[in-house]
Amino acid sequence: MTRMSKKTLTDSLYLALSAETLDEVVKPELRQEWLVAKQTWFPRTDSPENKAYDKRTPGLFKLEWEGDGFVGLNAKTYYCFNNNDKTKNKYSSKGISKAFDLSKDDYLRVIQTKSTGNQENKGFVYKNNKMYSYILKKQGLTYVYCKRKLLGDGMSTTYLDI
Repeated sequence: MTRMSKKTLTDSLYLALSAETLDEVVKPELRQEWLVAKQTWFPRTDSPENKAYDKRTPGLFKLEWEGDGFVGLNAKTYYCFNNNDKTKNKYSSKGISKAFDLSKDDYLRVIQTKSTGNQENKGFVYKNNKMYSYILKKQGLTYVYCKRKLLGDGMSTTYLDI
């Protein structure tokens, strides 16, 4: 079974595995080397005390989410989904109100149509002892990603050659 997980450090690492755990995909001849290196990069799981301590240790890759799939558009703009349990779905939509309750299909539509959807954020602001309402029209989920070059398959990226 293939599992998807989102692991984070300073930025994010999105990792798809061809097995249930990372340990299972390590080649047998590299297993001992992996067990030593693993302690440098991942929290310990050998005891509840170590697990709790390492959960707050800076610099370690920590599991933030695990499930069946991931649609990533930009930094802080992604949708993680679990086909068997919708309550485990997670999404981030930088700059878009959570009131929109976006779905996996909204994110996929951006990739499939190569277009940006517009959003309307509404709210209130208190200024100079008065309450004002506002409507802000802006680009919502966007297809443009200016930090990497998109390859011909519409999914893979490579470095910018600038």
